[in-house]
Amino acid sequence: MTTAIAQGAETSGDGQPTGKRSARRLLGLLPGAVAALVTVAALLAHGTPGRDVALFAAYVALALTLPGTLLWRALTRLRLPVAVDLAAGTAVGYALECFTYMAARAAGQPRLAVLGPALTVVAFAAVPRLRRHWRSGHRPRVPLPHGLAIAAGFCFLVVSSALTVFRGHGLTPPANLGPYVDMPFHLALVGELRHHMPPTIPEVAGQPLSYHWFVYSDMAAASWATGIEPETLLYRLSVLPMLAVFTVLVPAVGHLVTRSWTAGALALAATYLLAPPDPYAWSPGAFAFGPLTPGLAWLSPTQTFGAAVFSALAVLVGALLRDGGRRLLVPVALLLALVAGAKATYVPLLLAGVCLVAAADWLRTRRVDRDLLMLGGLTLATLAFAQFVLFGGAAQGVRVWPLFTAIEMASRWPTRADIDGLPWAVAGVCAAFLLAWAAMWAGAFGPRRRPGSGPDRALTLFLGVGLASLGVVLLLGQPGLGQLYFLTAARPYLWIVAVAGLVAALRPAPPRLRPVLAVAAGAAGAGVLALVRAAGDPAPPRLDPPGGAGFGWAFVLPFVPLALLTGGLALALALRRVPWRRAALLWLVTGLSVPSAFATVRSDLTPAVPRPQEIPAEGVAAMRWLRAHSDPADLLATNAHCRPGPRRRCDSRHFWISAYAERRVLVESWGYTARNMAALEDINRQPMTGLPFWDAGLLAANDAVFTAPTERDVRLLKERYGVRWLVADRGDRVQVSPRLDAYAVRRYSDGPVTVYEIV
Repeated sequence: MTTAIAQGAETSGDGQPTGKRSARRLLGLLPGAVAALVTVAALLAHGTPGRDVALFAAYVALALTLPGTLLWRALTRLRLPVAVDLAAGTAVGYALECFTYMAARAAGQPRLAVLGPALTVVAFAAVPRLRRHWRSGHRPRVPLPHGLAIAAGFCFLVVSSALTVFRGHGLTPPANLGPYVDMPFHLALVGELRHHMPPTIPEVAGQPLSYHWFVYSDMAAASWATGIEPETLLYRLSVLPMLAVFTVLVPAVGHLVTRSWTAGALALAATYLLAPPDPYAWSPGAFAFGPLTPGLAWLSPTQTFGAAVFSALAVLVGALLRDGGRRLLVPVALLLALVAGAKATYVPLLLAGVCLVAAADWLRTRRVDRDLLMLGGLTLATLAFAQFVLFGGAAQGVRVWPLFTAIEMASRWPTRADIDGLPWAVAGVCAAFLLAWAAMWAGAFGPRRRPGSGPDRALTLFLGVGLASLGVVLLLGQPGLGQLYFLTAARPYLWIVAVAGLVAALRPAPPRLRPVLAVAAGAAGAGVLALVRAAGDPAPPRLDPPGGAGFGWAFVLPFVPLALLTGGLALALALRRVPWRRAALLWLVTGLSVPSAFATVRSDLTPAVPRPQEIPAEGVAAMRWLRAHSDPADLLATNAHCRPGPRRRCDSRHFWISAYAERRVLVESWGYTARNMAALEDINRQPMTGLPFWDAGLLAANDAVFTAPTERDVRLLKERYGVRWLVADRGDRVQVSPRLDAYAVRRYSDGPVTVYEIV
């Protein structure tokens, strides 16, 4: 996907001499060449086999970008820069790949999934009317400085990923034995999609998979096509083209609605670097609403995949609101279907944005155009299909729980306070959230250019997306703070709205003064925040038992000096009556978030500290032996259900057996199942990983085979539940009876891990 960045500064045919055009084309390849070199160097330096890097690059280029770009051009007929074509085309390529793979996997021939991209390329080569889509023609170009800026942003993501993710997630033991807790969960789902369609939860046999799983079908398809290990795809390769798509398309969407590549690049930088202003001297980063970090991109591949696909959908929606054209509804429907299974979080947010545009149109003209109604209908139908068919109506622990986020955030601060019974405390924390958000996205209060125009309607839609995400964070709760993913999803588009307002506010200023004014005002805002923090109380707030009012005020009061200082500067500007005073004020308030950028860069470039080992040193090899010597339809049973840790509580997020064996397990882990989430009664106090398994009889029958086996117990597992293999882990908190050898055949043993076959 770095080729998309490379093409970002390609020149169009403009009548210049051939030599000069060729030189500009070569210069335009510089950003992509640098991005490609940095990416390859980071991968090779962190143990990625060169063969896998080359195979994956060829797969992305030939099976995703090429057929997807041809389809994108044929379906949309938009004249966009080649970079945008390639990036959006890759998103369409993901749709072609995923849906083709699902059909091929259901038919039992997963390797045939490559026929979809191959037949697409053949059709565009053989049909005369389609051949013109191979040529780029005279298209607009991304200016070289902005192409370099986009490439620099991508390189930052790659370097940060190498330092914070690659270092902590090796590809061979012992470097891969202490991963982030969710990574084996993702790996198990890749294995599930490699062998089964439709998929289920691999850690509890028979449980439906009520989770966003399309990204795992992408990795499964790539694994079958290239022979690359799923672990290498998950830990090193698959996220990179998704990041490239997102990195190219967010500035493209910004340019679409502002006509400024500078605005688009600023929106991308703000998305990755800026966090809400934190005026508290006692707790840097108190809000935990930080920017989109590279770590999150890898640790939540569903979010990254959804972000990449939705950014292409945002290009289509922006073009639809700008120019109309029902032909765009076909690719819109295709990408909506993909985003529903990639990260359905985006679908209700888009619906909220469409509703806001419809309301604004009705108030202004007393009519709503048909294209917008059709877009809303498609979005609503997709939402219903995703919720009731794809995910079976499961809520994954999401509840209507007003102010739950404030309660959870306060409980993580140095107070370690339980504030859910103190309404004034919760109200104060929520007020602090609202003030910080308003300051960070102050540009949203900037002027609009042409009310009711295409760009204005797109900004209104993105504003609706952002407001809906803020409402979700305030009104809903989920035990794993999953409601924050709504805000994560909306951040780029809120920043596009904010940056559009900031840029529009600068127009009254002379062109040469604009960059100086923006930098000076932003620096002043950063200075104001530094003064407030320096003068603040370094001691964390404490609860006020009579109602928590004092605790709540402790979060609101630091915003008072911020308001006084910025208000004083605003008054001084107003008294001078300069035409650019509104721009100065908006950039000043936005500048309050600038210090967070330095903290973000420092954090993202700090090498990861190795995590404690959770997987036995011999476990990976044992499960890969089992994968090689068993059938994908075989069912396993294991005595390992809890992560290493205190014995007083079982953290049921234990995934490595199903992850590396790529086989379903009778009972391994139940922490992330929809049934376990639904059993939570008080998500403030009940950890989602601490509930016991809901079928005590099944768990007892499973564990009895390992702790006190009898021939009857072993036969019960085989005949009633269909278990063929037993994986015994003689870890520090589980026991295995030596009598098990009398009832099952020992096939593999190394260290604490032994594999038995029931014959």
